[in-house]
Amino acid sequence: MRPLSAREQKLLALALLVGAVALVWLAIVQPVVGGFSARAAERERLTQTWRRNDRLIAAMPAWRAASEQQRLTASRFSIDAPSERLAAEALKARIQQLAADEGFNVTGVEDVSDQAKPGEVRVRADGELTLTQLCDSLRRLETEGAFVIVDFIAISADRAAASGREAPLDVRLELSAAYRPPRARGL
Repeated sequence: MRPLSAREQKLLALALLVGAVALVWLAIVQPVVGGFSARAAERERLTQTWRRNDRLIAAMPAWRAASEQQRLTASRFSIDAPSERLAAEALKARIQQLAADEGFNVTGVEDVSDQAKPGEVRVRADGELTLTQLCDSLRRLETEGAFVIVDFIAISADRAAASGREAPLDVRLELSAAYRPPRARGL
């Protein structure tokens, strides 16, 4: 092998210097600088998490108030009963009480909860009532006690049509309402 010229020695020294600087950069400087930026990003993420948690904690009194309000008004949205059967009986009793208050005749009330969604009870009621009694009864069902949904209503005025004068309407209603078992009352 021949000896290197002065120019080649300078180039080789420069290449070794560049390699040494690159090695120092890759081995020492880049991990340190990368660690700084990684820790800065982690600090920013933790700061955002802290701010979000701080807002959540600050909202706790409002959530407690809303929870208490919902607990106090829960009876407006569901029938409190230990079982589905008792909830259906409560809905039937409500219909019977409504008939007594409004002065119409209920010809039949039956539980059809097998057609209801889970957590609901469904009742079918047949009755004879006037149009005014029907309107008042539907208004009371909407505004008093636990909310009910009128799933089906059929009105027949056959007697009035046959006699030519005012007669009671034959009405069939299917009502559904949500019910809450005792374990859900504390929520």
